[in-house]
Amino acid sequence: MPSLKQRSRVAGLSKDPAVAIPQLLGQCGPMIHAVVRRVVRNPADADDVVQEAFLSAFRNWGEFRGDSAPCTWLHAIAVRAAIRRGKREARRRNVAREYARAMPFMQPRLAEAEFEAGSREARELRAEARARVDAAMREVAEPYRSTLVLKEIAGMGVEDVAKVLGVKAATVKTRLHRGRFLLRAALLDGRRAKPVPPAVYDRATCMDLLRAKMESLDRGVDFPLQDELVCERCRQVFSSLDVGADACRSLRGKTMPAALRRSIERAIAAA
Repeated sequence: MPSLKQRSRVAGLSKDPAVAIPQLLGQCGPMIHAVVRRVVRNPADADDVVQEAFLSAFRNWGEFRGDSAPCTWLHAIAVRAAIRRGKREARRRNVAREYARAMPFMQPRLAEAEFEAGSREARELRAEARARVDAAMREVAEPYRSTLVLKEIAGMGVEDVAKVLGVKAATVKTRLHRGRFLLRAALLDGRRAKPVPPAVYDRATCMDLLRAKMESLDRGVDFPLQDELVCERCRQVFSSLDVGADACRSLRGKTMPAALRRSIERAIAAA
C-alpha cells in the first residue's frame, strides 16, 4: 500500500490514462527524449523507444501505484527498453580493457584540462566539450552510459537512478565513477598532452582523494581544491571530470521534437 507521501506524487493526475499520459508527455517527455537519445545510438531508434515507452505507460497506467515519481517510472520504462535494444553492441566490447586505458593515474602524460577560471583556454575547453559530448557519450559502453546519462544529463539523484535501472545505489555509484572516466577519456581524446610529475602521495592517498571528488559529483556539490592536499596530477584529473559534468548538464532536455510529440499523441489517441 503506497504511503501518503507516495500517493501525493500522483496528485493532480487523472486516473484516465488518456488524460494523464498526455500531461506527463509535456512534463517528462523532453528529458526522457534527451536521455534515450544518449542511451540509444541511432536517433530513429531513440524516437521509437520514446514513443513505445509512452504507449506502454498508457496501457499500464492502472498499475502505477506511486512507489516513485511518475517521471521516474516513465524513465524506467524508456531506459530499460533502450538498454535492451543496445545489448548486442555491449556484448562485443571489452569494457574492462577500455576502463583500464581510461584510468589516468599511471600515465606519464595527461591531456591539459585545468586552466585559470574565466580564461580563454577554459572557455574553449568547455565549449569544445559541450560540442563533443554527444559523440563522446556514444563511446561509453553499457551499463555505464545509461547510468551516466540519468545522473548527469537527467540530473537524477543516485537513489532515483537506482530505481530506474533496478539496481542498488552502491552499484549506481560504481558505474558512475567508471563511466565518468570513460567519458573523460573520450572527451579529451586528441587534445594536446603534457608531462605531469609523479604523484606526490602514495596511490592509496590519491584514490582516497578521488573517492571524495566522486562523492561530491554524486551529491552535486563543489569539491574544495586545497593546494596542500591535491597534487598537480590529481588537480588535472579533477578539473577534467568537472568539464565532463558541465558538458553533460548542457544537454538537459527542455524540448522534444514537435513531430515526435505529435506522433505519440496520435498513437495514444488511436490506442
